[in-house]
Amino acid sequence: MDKVIAWLKNIRPIKILTVLCMGVLLIVTQACGSVTAGEPKAGANSELSVPKGDKILNPYEGGMNNFSDTDPRSKEAKTEVKAKAEALKQNAEQNVNDQTGTLGEKTLRSLENKGENAADLAKNLQQNAQGAKEKIGNTAEDFAKGVQRGLENIKDNAQDAAGDLTINAQRAADDAKTNVQRTLEDAGD
Repeated sequence: MDKVIAWLKNIRPIKILTVLCMGVLLIVTQACGSVTAGEPKAGANSELSVPKGDKILNPYEGGMNNFSDTDPRSKEAKTEVKAKAEALKQNAEQNVNDQTGTLGEKTLRSLENKGENAADLAKNLQQNAQGAKEKIGNTAEDFAKGVQRGLENIKDNAQDAAGDLTINAQRAADDAKTNVQRTLEDAGD
């Protein structure tokens, strides 16, 4: 009980008043703040972002989800589709005729191109064969020179090794002689 009384005495009215004032201030500033409502911006699915004029891919037809209300399986729709297909086919044939010309001209152009291509191919093959021949000749000469240098190096190394062997044997004999003399002198002392 003493603890509760001590806690109540510790709470001062100024602390309570401060907390109440801060709470009221928070509520008033949030609820009574002046915010001007702006106009909504166009999103990805908004009618404002739909292209207008020549950029329209599918024109608005007034049906559900902006599609036409005619059944695509009906005879009217099928005849309309056939007419569009025929028009596209004729357009494609016209484009092909404009680009290629007559069959005779096309065949002559093809044969001329093949003749030029065959001559170029033969020329390239001849150049590649000459280049390969030169590389093989150069490679064989380089290989022979490398083998000759290697043999000379082996010969020089063998001579150097023989000379080093005789020098090392002489040094070993001198060292042995010196060691025997020292041992005899130590034994005499």
